[in-house]
Amino acid sequence: MQKGFWIASLALCAGCAGGQVTPDGIPAHSSAQPSHRAGGWLSPAAKKAKHLIYVSDFTGNAVEIYSAAGSNQSPIGEITDGISGPEGSFVDRHGNLFVTNTSNQTVTMYPRGSTTWKLQYTGFAYPTNVTVGKDGWVYVADLVGQKVVEFPKGSTRPKLTIDITYPQGVALDSKNNLYVEYNTGAHGGGPGDVNQYAPRSTSPKDLGLPIVWGAGDAIDGSSDVIAADQGSGSNAAIYVFQPGSQTPSETINQGLEDPFRLAIDKPFAHLYVADPEVNKLLVYDYSSGQLVNSITNGLTSVYGVAVSP
Repeated sequence: MQKGFWIASLALCAGCAGGQVTPDGIPAHSSAQPSHRAGGWLSPAAKKAKHLIYVSDFTGNAVEIYSAAGSNQSPIGEITDGISGPEGSFVDRHGNLFVTNTSNQTVTMYPRGSTTWKLQYTGFAYPTNVTVGKDGWVYVADLVGQKVVEFPKGSTRPKLTIDITYPQGVALDSKNNLYVEYNTGAHGGGPGDVNQYAPRSTSPKDLGLPIVWGAGDAIDGSSDVIAADQGSGSNAAIYVFQPGSQTPSETINQGLEDPFRLAIDKPFAHLYVADPEVNKLLVYDYSSGQLVNSITNGLTSVYGVAVSP
């Protein structure tokens, strides 16, 4: 994988039909694709929207749905309506699914148990990740736009914008503090770091975390920062940082080559990692860091993951 050149090419081609590439150099689909098309299916279990895993399949232009139970499970549902080069995703407390679509520069929201989008957020250059607060506010990381955009509950008109270099991850703690993982190097390269923002604030607190190449983050029940580090060469890993510490308390690297997007379930028992280099959704026991499952069935390119509450 050649990470160093991708974002320069992406910035030059953003919005050009057929000209984009992904963070791993994979050609993206044309931005001229329709943003709203019929498609998808749900099994009865998927319609209940409980104990589910949602995996963004980038080149498949789909979100595949799996039961959280099992081993290398097969999909029990699929969403294709509005999906175009999906990466980051998130399920809010009501079971609504939010997906960032990099190829048509949108974020789409699907009500619980539905395969048809209800809300569509626009105005991005390359929306790469999304999270939603308990209050319903939506936070979108716009990688090429170099900003995080915040939307009030139920509104597709932005209220706040945080200017930040090449944001990759957005996550919230129980107090609605926002954590943005981003990169500071030329053309979106490392080193990476994480900034913390108080609710409705655009003033950062730099956590100074030692990240080689940031990709995505999550927050556990103790407000520990879980940071994906794509590294350089063979040192890719997931690091867990306790509040106020710049030394990881846990390192997870079993089976990883290019950790990208993260999700953690409640009550913080399992960590889910989308790794496009090995093309797997990797599931870890969070307390031990041991790999307990790998999902490949029904997937062509694994770029993002979300889990139902």
